[in-house]
Amino acid sequence: MTGRAFGLAAWTCLAMLGLAASPALARDLGVRGATWSITETDLLADIEARLTIMERSGELARLEDDARERARRSLEQPEPVPGIVPATQYRTREFDPAIVVAQDILGPDGEVLAAAGTRIDPFEHVTLTADVLFVDGRREAEIAWALARERPAKIVLLAGRSLDLMRRHGRPFYFDLGGRLAERFAIRATPTVLSPGGEQSAGAAPGGERGPDGNRLLLTEIPVRDRPPAGCAPPPESIPQPTERRPPPC
Repeated sequence: MTGRAFGLAAWTCLAMLGLAASPALARDLGVRGATWSITETDLLADIEARLTIMERSGELARLEDDARERARRSLEQPEPVPGIVPATQYRTREFDPAIVVAQDILGPDGEVLAAAGTRIDPFEHVTLTADVLFVDGRREAEIAWALARERPAKIVLLAGRSLDLMRRHGRPFYFDLGGRLAERFAIRATPTVLSPGGEQSAGAAPGGERGPDGNRLLLTEIPVRDRPPAGCAPPPESIPQPTERRPPPC
């Protein structure tokens, strides 16, 4: 094939592929249809202008005040943990805090820190030095019971105002936000005492069994009766005689 024939064949292939431009394709065809200029404003500039208007009108300050008030209310009076009722009887159960690793846990360099199936007991690394008391902060009887305990303990509210109680009693009160602890330990009644296993829970029912041996926790529900209001008496155990004068029943 001569050089002229080869060039013609190459040009034909390029034209078929649409890669060769022709004078017809470069022709100015003019304007077809109506056109408009871009009028959209810059998004950041629009946000800044809106904030400036809100600041001048005082709306921004009102929104900030509302946000601060909502945050204060969530701290002062958090939502109670749902499904919690007052304990009605002494009940003790064991809780094993150990977990079994579902899959290999790797370190930053790929080393295996814990293989799948490994049982990890947190008590092998830390020790529970104080009881944990789960109470309903809305019941004065439960708060008085928790404060009167002699054993070292941390008080965790499942309902009530922890900050208000701290101000009143000068002692830390914690709150189980989101009910994570109650869910973890399957707590459904208050007061409930979380204590180290193998020790007798203070305040447990007389003659109750000792806690489990080994690294386990003991969960004890302890019923606490509300104190009768002033000026009333608890229900009589027997029918009073007509000559007896008793305060009105609670």
